[in-house]
Amino acid sequence: MISEARLKTILNQFRQQRILVIGDFYLDAYWHIDKTQSTLSLETPWHTNPVVAQRYSPGAAGTVTNNLKALGVGSVYTLGVIGEDGFGGTLLNCLEANGCLTDFMVQVPNWVTPTYLKPIHRGYEGVETEGPRFDIENQSPMAEKVETTVIDALQACLPLVDGIIVGDQMPHENLGVITNRVREELCQLAEAFPEKIFFADSRTRIGAYRHVIIKPNRFEAKRAVQPEWNGHEIDIAMAKQCAIALAEQTQNTVYVTLGENGILVCCEGKFTHIPSMPVDGEVDPVGAGDSVSAGLVAVLCSLRASQGGEAAAIEAAYVGNLVASITVTKIGTTGTASPAEILQRHRNCINL
Repeated sequence: MISEARLKTILNQFRQQRILVIGDFYLDAYWHIDKTQSTLSLETPWHTNPVVAQRYSPGAAGTVTNNLKALGVGSVYTLGVIGEDGFGGTLLNCLEANGCLTDFMVQVPNWVTPTYLKPIHRGYEGVETEGPRFDIENQSPMAEKVETTVIDALQACLPLVDGIIVGDQMPHENLGVITNRVREELCQLAEAFPEKIFFADSRTRIGAYRHVIIKPNRFEAKRAVQPEWNGHEIDIAMAKQCAIALAEQTQNTVYVTLGENGILVCCEGKFTHIPSMPVDGEVDPVGAGDSVSAGLVAVLCSLRASQGGEAAAIEAAYVGNLVASITVTKIGTTGTASPAEILQRHRNCINL
C-alpha cells in the first residue's frame, strides 16, 4: 500500500498524460420499454414494445476512454472504425461529448458500427429488468485499404501520445479493428518505441502480442498458454505459471487479473500479488476490466519518465485495484472512478 501523499502525486500527474485508445469501439444502447403501454399489433399477433427512453454511451474500447476521462487524463485520442450509419454518428457524438479527441476515427461505408442493444423492460410494479442483449457486429473482415488507413492513423497519432491502449474486443479473428496486420504493426511499434507505454487487452488473442504490456484475466491467460484447457477455476499458483509463459513471449510486463483476489504482477522476472480491496454490498463486475486498464496505463504513463520497472508496475496495479473497487459498486452501468473517489477509497482501506 502506498501513502496518501504518494497517491496524490500520481493522480495529479494524470492531467499531463496523453493516451490513445485503439480498437473496437462499440455503442452501448439502452432502450427503456414500458410494457404498460404495450398494445396488440393490428398486423401481427404480437404486442408492441413501446420505447419511452433511450440512453447511449461508448462501450468496449469506449468504456476505457470513459474511465480515462473520469480519471482526469489530459488528452484521450480515439482510433477505431465506425460505419456511416446512425449508430456511428451517435457513438462519435458520445465520445466528443465526453471530451475525447476523435480526429483519428475512421468512418467508412459498408461497415457496421458495433452496437450492444440492451432492452430494459418495465411493468406495472415499476421494476426494471434487462432483457436479452442484441449484438450488432460485422460479419466480414475489414477491407485491406481500411486496414492501411488505420495503420496510417496509428503512425500519425503515435508522436502525440505517451501511451497506447489496445482494445481487442471482437472474439472472431479479423472481424474487428485489431486484425492480424494491425496487431503486427502495433507490436513492431512497441519494439521500436520502448519509451512509450503499449498496453493490450484481448479476450481471445492475448498470446499474440509481443513487446507489449498485456493484461489478461486468469482464464484468458490460461487459454493463451493452454488452448485446449476446459477447466472451471484457476488458482494463484496456476496464474503465476501462465504469467511466466506469457512474459517470455511478450518480453514485457504481464498483469493477470484474479477477480476478487486482485492482480498478479509479473515484471522483470519478479512476481507481486496485489490483493483486491474489500467491497461491501452488491457488485456489478461489468466494465471492471476496462477500468483496471485505464488506471494501470494512466499510472504507467505518469511514472515512465521518473520511475519505471517493477516499482511503477506495482503502484499501477494498486491504483488499478482501487479504481475497480469503485466501479463495481455502480450497479447497472459500466461505472467510472474520479481522483476524489480514489483518494477516499484509499483512506477507507487504510482505516480498515
